[in-house]
Amino acid sequence: MKLPLLRSSRSTCLLVIFLLGLLYGCVKHDPPPHSPNASDESAAVVYDWYKLIAGIQLYSNPQPPVLKNFRDFGFAGVGLYEAVQPGIDGAVSLSSQLYQMPAMPEAEKNKHYLWSASANAVLPSLFKRLLTGLTDANRASIDSLEKLYNERFKLYASEAVIARSQAFGRSIADVIYNWSTTDNFNLSSVGYTLPVCASCWVLVPPAPSPVGPFLGKSRPFLSYSLTAGAPPLPFPYSEDPGSAFYKEAKGVYDIGKALTPEQKIIPPWWADAGGPGVGVAAGAHILSIITWVLEKKKARLGEVAQIYAKSSIAFKDAPVIIWKGKYDVNLLRPITYINRIIDPAWTSFLPNPPYPDYPSGLVALYASSLQVLKRAYGDIPVTDITYVWRGSGTRKYASISQLVNEAGFSRVLAGIHYQFTQDITVKLAKELGNEIADINLVGPWGHNKSD
Repeated sequence: MKLPLLRSSRSTCLLVIFLLGLLYGCVKHDPPPHSPNASDESAAVVYDWYKLIAGIQLYSNPQPPVLKNFRDFGFAGVGLYEAVQPGIDGAVSLSSQLYQMPAMPEAEKNKHYLWSASANAVLPSLFKRLLTGLTDANRASIDSLEKLYNERFKLYASEAVIARSQAFGRSIADVIYNWSTTDNFNLSSVGYTLPVCASCWVLVPPAPSPVGPFLGKSRPFLSYSLTAGAPPLPFPYSEDPGSAFYKEAKGVYDIGKALTPEQKIIPPWWADAGGPGVGVAAGAHILSIITWVLEKKKARLGEVAQIYAKSSIAFKDAPVIIWKGKYDVNLLRPITYINRIIDPAWTSFLPNPPYPDYPSGLVALYASSLQVLKRAYGDIPVTDITYVWRGSGTRKYASISQLVNEAGFSRVLAGIHYQFTQDITVKLAKELGNEIADINLVGPWGHNKSD
């Protein structure tokens, strides 16, 4: 069902409420905070912002570019943490932890802040400047949610405190946004020439051009990511039927020829996007899982800001590392190998992305960002509710690891990745996730080693 464009102020407010309820259910708001500590404040405002943006982007036409959306959510998550950080006892700014991050504005000493109001200022400010394709109606929805929360804050905070908190959040947004404009993010293929060799990737129709050959040169959040990279292929390329490479490609072929009804459900679940009202936009699926966990844990604002920030670092750095590897190794997709060597009539279950096979982008994003959750809460059971709104039900997993493994295997079922690509990528991404989890901000979360 496509939502109508609602233009009046009252209708825009209704759209906000409707989208939140449609996608994720209503959030129960906690009583007002009784201290100026962010660890005592409700995180509902944060959840509602991410849910609203998911609803807006679900119906965007076209939906935002995948890699740019992850990058934009990365900067938004860091900005959220910085806007709340002074209210977390003992917390430090990420500017001392991230690569070339500028110093952040400081909150006034001995002044009271409502950190929920600061979060309610930084997120809309960044979303409106970072996210692509926002319409006037979308911006009106964003303004309405900000206003709704500000009106609620007036029930238990003075106008002076709210105004001070808003000003601080917006000052953070200004610095974060300006920093984002210098990260050399580039998805264009202008100036790039595809190499030609037996194992080299070739563009699979209908993709018009390669995406992201220069993404590996983008500035990451972690200095670690400047040198991190994919290992060499576990065995050499070969067209010999007795070779390990042939057997890997044949495995993808055999799976694709015998997909069961249950297996056919899995690839689209993890593919996302697909057009307005069909699948959530890039990033929204992982954020839905993270939010579900945090809500179940009844996490407070200070803790939530740290988890979102660390997950957001993965959103930015995983693509930098992975796309550097993709265009260094430049490995052909299974469909090219299978059509050339095994069966010229075979086709993949899902369309092939416009970039090389190895390593894998999707599972890298899940494995790295959800490693933050594993390190915080253990390898806990998870229910994925992302597609309840379209009548697809839920998917339940005994552990985060099981969820990540299914996300990886979904690309093999889809016929667009080799199994060894997924296995190696999960390991590579977990290493990134552990580097991120090791960032010592504050709090008991983020210190439990888990593989």
